[in-house]
Amino acid sequence: MHNGVPFDVAFSLDDTMRQAMAIKCSEFHGAEFDLRTMSFKERE
Repeated sequence: MHNGVPFDVAFSLDDTMRQAMAIKCSEFHGAEFDLRTMSFKERE
């Protein structure tokens, strides 16, 4: 389990939902995602 999401749930998601959850979980750890460029912003 990582970020409170059980592996069986994570691997049962379709590609779009899995990517959305991965982005959101990364944001919980301080990352910032730019939807316009579809990439993470560099940390300063």
